[in-house]
Amino acid sequence: MPKALIIRFSSLGDVVLSTAVIEALRKYGWNIAFLTKKEYTPLFREDSRISSLITLSSLKITIDEIKSFSPDWLIDLQVNFRSLLISSMSGIPVVRTDKKSIDRRLLTKFSIGDKSPKSVVDYHLRAIEKIGVYAPNTLPKIIPTKEGVSNAEKILSDLKKPIVIIHPGAKYPLKRWGNERFIALSHLFAENEFNVVLIGKGRNSSKIRWVDGIPLETLVGLISMGNIFIGNDSGPTHIASALDIPTVAIFGPTHPALGFAPKGKFATYISANLSCSPCTLHGKGRCKFEVQKCFEKIKPKNVFDIAIELYYKSKSSKGYYA
Repeated sequence: MPKALIIRFSSLGDVVLSTAVIEALRKYGWNIAFLTKKEYTPLFREDSRISSLITLSSLKITIDEIKSFSPDWLIDLQVNFRSLLISSMSGIPVVRTDKKSIDRRLLTKFSIGDKSPKSVVDYHLRAIEKIGVYAPNTLPKIIPTKEGVSNAEKILSDLKKPIVIIHPGAKYPLKRWGNERFIALSHLFAENEFNVVLIGKGRNSSKIRWVDGIPLETLVGLISMGNIFIGNDSGPTHIASALDIPTVAIFGPTHPALGFAPKGKFATYISANLSCSPCTLHGKGRCKFEVQKCFEKIKPKNVFDIAIELYYKSKSSKGYYA
């Protein structure tokens, strides 16, 4: 059985997207190890596809653990100085994903290039074709832990389905659609007999509940129990799509052309697709306008309509309605 070690240190969404490579390798019978930062290891705590989960540590300890696993190949999905150093010093053959750095820079800095939606998942899967693994349509997939689901069940114990999970946050403020819009969206769902759970701090009402301060394991469990997920261009959005939850991602200053649209069976996105977008790769910086026009043009009703359509489409494909 061939052995591969996948390198993806961060961030949350990128780690989730890398699980498409785990799925592809598993189909071909590979023995898989995964190297990531400590904060993302809960994603793989009960993942039987992985035989060795390695936590990023000092250079020496990390390389020693890699050599202990003794992979035939390293699959570098991070492609930064640290991953290049680790792969070079390990002496193990390596394949690397294409980060499309020049294409992304041209789009964000000069608005030059193709603005059709793309996915880093496709770049990752093309990289492993070099080692004989051909699985072009493989999707990301994560496995909730028993503890995470149990914790989520306690949080949701008094809520009836259908449940909408909404994550208004993002690492960088520029990527946030805004709490006011998310709350207005929540009321639309509540008016249509959905219970709504928002991740963060806020005021609860009869059909709208805020949940804050939960660990990653519980977050995954919570999202897995939802019927719809809505979020910004952020990690939890990729978690939802990797769990096959009907998922709507809201893009503003970033853009699906950069490769970070959610990749899932029931995942889609909404973007105003303005000429000034994308203006940033990950959400750093400030908008040059007084208001973010890319978000102003996306109304709560627009998002609601897309989510409802996706919800019923998913239910139809599963063969039931409720």
